[in-house]
Amino acid sequence: MATAIEQTNCDRCETPLEKGAAYCENCGERTHRARRLVRLAVRVEILLILIVILLIFGFTWVFLQQKP
Repeated sequence: MATAIEQTNCDRCETPLEKGAAYCENCGERTHRARRLVRLAVRVEILLILIVILLIFGFTWVFLQQKP
């Protein structure tokens, strides 16, 4: 698995960043690490929403298939 190189300067204002920073203290720009974490969080959220939707459809189908 590839490891990400630690970002040392802000892309927008070129200010040196603190180690492990998610945002630039000078201009507020997100770092590469913050963007990566947000993308991961969005993927997990979408996956959870799809699982809930599938569960709802599954239970609805089972309920409708029952014979009175």
